[in-house]
Amino acid sequence: EIAQCLVGSEMCIRDREKCPLHWAMSRIGGKWKVQILCSVANAGTIRYNALRAKLDGISNTVLSAALRELEGDGLVRRQAYPEVPVRVEYSATERCIRLLPVLESLSDWAEAEMDGPEEKFPE
Repeated sequence: EIAQCLVGSEMCIRDREKCPLHWAMSRIGGKWKVQILCSVANAGTIRYNALRAKLDGISNTVLSAALRELEGDGLVRRQAYPEVPVRVEYSATERCIRLLPVLESLSDWAEAEMDGPEEKFPE
């Protein structure tokens, strides 16, 4: 099934929302989401400011929006504690934990390709 999607099955060409890879990339794509997921998963549980400190260059607006999207997609759990000031912690969900080996494989592929020769495409 993955091979069909990769080579452009009719289903994915006509309605990319039904393509499993498109669905996955719409959840984890973007400049910061993979870094956020890896940081949260590696930390176990992490507070907002500690997470922001790990992600050099991310703005509060972008981090907040990405965390809301990841929470909505079931990849990150947000736990707010009724304290003053409110303490909020983030952790990886089981769905995120199942995604980590896939991200590791993608990282391995990218690392090998980055070090390899540039592929030339005919014009």
